[in-house]
Amino acid sequence: MPMGGEIQDHEIVETLNLEPYLFKKNKEKIQFVYAGAMLPKAYKPLEEIFKAVVKNKEFFNQVEFHFIGTGKTPNDEAGYNIKPLAEKYGLWENIIFEYPFRIPYLDVLVHLNIADAVFILGSTEAHYTPSKVYQAILSKKPVLAVLHTDSSAVNVIRKANAGVVLDFNGEQALQLISENFALALKDFIAFKNNFKEEQINKDMFKDYSAFEVTKKLSLLLTETINKKD
Repeated sequence: MPMGGEIQDHEIVETLNLEPYLFKKNKEKIQFVYAGAMLPKAYKPLEEIFKAVVKNKEFFNQVEFHFIGTGKTPNDEAGYNIKPLAEKYGLWENIIFEYPFRIPYLDVLVHLNIADAVFILGSTEAHYTPSKVYQAILSKKPVLAVLHTDSSAVNVIRKANAGVVLDFNGEQALQLISENFALALKDFIAFKNNFKEEQINKDMFKDYSAFEVTKKLSLLLTETINKKD
């Protein structure tokens, strides 16, 4: 069961005058934020992405990817997971940035607010659906996602008209990521240039709200208790 998203969180954070502190707005770049832990089976797709960036370095010089809270432990400022791979491909701190320690939830929303877009990375496991997808859509920013074809998040993003998804069918199709990620970014830039908050299909998204997910959990717990009795 994924974590639900709450639109009021995003509305309230805009009134708190909180300042971003991990990175500053760069109007010369398209700045993506990936916020949340990295799953063990997400590194192979990430490496294919980095291969695509290297092959199309001049094209990717217009973007920055900021990975927040992706470290080995919550409080280790030096617990990098993304940095070693980025250094291997010569992408560290020119296209790829990482802040490995966890930051408070509201601070994550602040950094989503100053970003131009949200980056979502899935896993080679078909069942995995990143809960961060729902926060991404509620941030009112366009989404670029790389996801397993069978992940439910693929249809969520597409049906909500919230972004561009490059999907792949497990480990046997990883090379498709390196072959097509540059094209996906090109499609995303065209999508972003015409993106308006009003185009998001919020009716489709309501089943993934914090209210609805909590309701579903409550019903399942009640059902379990009743069966026990």
